[in-house]
Amino acid sequence: KHGNDFVLEGLNRIVALLNKYNVRATFFVTGDVLEKYPREIKKLSLSGHEIASHSYEHKMLNKISNQEIKDNIAKSRKTIKRVTGRYPRGFRAPSWSITKDLFWVYDLLDKWGFSYSASLFPIYIGAYGSFSFPTEIFRPREGKKIIEIPTRPWEIFGVRIPFSGGVYFRIWPKAVISFFIKSLNKKNKKVMIYIHPWELCENIPRVKMSFVGKVISYWNLKSTKSKLEFVLRNFEFDSVRNIIKS
Repeated sequence: KHGNDFVLEGLNRIVALLNKYNVRATFFVTGDVLEKYPREIKKLSLSGHEIASHSYEHKMLNKISNQEIKDNIAKSRKTIKRVTGRYPRGFRAPSWSITKDLFWVYDLLDKWGFSYSASLFPIYIGAYGSFSFPTEIFRPREGKKIIEIPTRPWEIFGVRIPFSGGVYFRIWPKAVISFFIKSLNKKNKKVMIYIHPWELCENIPRVKMSFVGKVISYWNLKSTKSKLEFVLRNFEFDSVRNIIKS
């Protein structure tokens, strides 16, 4: 519509940085991206990157029916197998949308061979997240093998501060991000950085939305690429799959 493919443009920039620093990453991919870019996704897989599920459609799980949840995950799983030749081991719910009422989803993921989920945001933001969620890796269902890897915040005096991706990554200066990561690493706590391809495209068209929506979508987009390169240059990263194996 606007003559630019911002998913592919952003993806190419991410991959270029990963290659520059010889880092393997996990890509949580939705079905529409898999269908539109099968060659690119397969190439990522063949290059040693992990292709994980982000559901088939990017719909919040707490906004759709239980059957739609099952259908979306099942279709995503099969599409990843068709494109890459292997079933996914990882899952991330769209917009951190696993709630306490949806913990049955972990039973489904475990049944279908998923090793882990990275779907919980342990801070209440409004549209998603909850302070009741743990910040450490845990087993969400007794007797099941699947683990949950919550997005890790930095904490001080019981206050949880997000910083590792999305608008939170774009808001904080490099020095603060570095301090957060170093202080957590000193406690032997790993940090998962997450980036959307479009966040590396500061020229994406602006859509009319609320002030909060504009901040989340557009704030400081020009900083994303340099911050991603900064953390890749100064810290060690790997795919979730590889870290779990080790």
